[in-house]
Amino acid sequence: MSYAFDMDSILRKMDQRRTADKRDQDKRREEVYGRVPEIKEIDDELREGTLLAIRKNFREDAEGDKRPADNIATLARLQKKNEELTEKKKALLLKNGYDEDYLERRYFCPICKDEGYVDGGRCRCLKQLMTEERFRQSNLSQRLSEENFETFDISYYSMEKQPGQDVSPYDNIKNILERAKAYVRNFDKERGNIIIFGESGRGKTFLTNCIAKEILESGHSVFYLSAGELVDDIINSYLFRRDDGEDDTDKRERYDFVFDAELLIIDDLGTEPLNRQSVTQMFRVINTRISSGRATIISSNLDIKDIKDTYTERFAGRLAENYDFYNIFGSNIRMIKKKRMLQKAR
Repeated sequence: MSYAFDMDSILRKMDQRRTADKRDQDKRREEVYGRVPEIKEIDDELREGTLLAIRKNFREDAEGDKRPADNIATLARLQKKNEELTEKKKALLLKNGYDEDYLERRYFCPICKDEGYVDGGRCRCLKQLMTEERFRQSNLSQRLSEENFETFDISYYSMEKQPGQDVSPYDNIKNILERAKAYVRNFDKERGNIIIFGESGRGKTFLTNCIAKEILESGHSVFYLSAGELVDDIINSYLFRRDDGEDDTDKRERYDFVFDAELLIIDDLGTEPLNRQSVTQMFRVINTRISSGRATIISSNLDIKDIKDTYTERFAGRLAENYDFYNIFGSNIRMIKKKRMLQKAR
């Protein structure tokens, strides 16, 4: 997997967000000033008082950082007056049917105020843009436009029950889709975990793409990768290959994002290189995200017994205790699609 991307384009997106923030604030300010002119007068007075305080501080700094008692008293009076004006402004806003913070800047990301950096490091919103750019360059964005809830065709699933099944594949996938849509709707309140079982070609990856698209479009951070990419390109690359010429900062951020992303999607669990080291690291990812309340979705050809045999009983136990199980069964969808395409071609 390639992780190179155009950082300049990402920073331009951050700049566009700041511009949009300011434009939105100006629009609300114009609306309120038109309805309540007194609020504009208060804002003008607040701005004048702030500028006066800045000029006074600047002049005193230039003179050797002296703070005579009368100047301190003047600054205190300015501060008190500004506080009174601010309270008066809030009261006027409430009186006229607005929230008291209606004129404040509304940021896409309140953590970094759309600057992209916080506490000397990249904010999670910037990391999300970087992840989305990686998706775009890896053609995942194209996949998500094609594989989503609107294009999920349940007609590929049989309406006939098979021996040993309580419901038909059709009724089963219909129920799973309803659960998946509920998961998306409730994501802000319930950061749950899902594991999707099923043989190859039953629609597991298609379903994870459906969920990923909805969660991404609702503004949440999503890290989507195969189990093999997680182990080899992220974990092993950061922990065990520190001298391969790639920037360690980028490696660290990708590694951290595995734990920090609001939703981590691990596709094809069980196809990654398996050894004691990879099993330990994969368990650490799963366990840490459970403990921190971060949502994870896993797809796998393995059922819970296979996971117990392939990984460890402890690994399987954590999944059993903390994940909702979606078991997709039925005919191989890929084969059905091929047959339909051949029939159309005749």
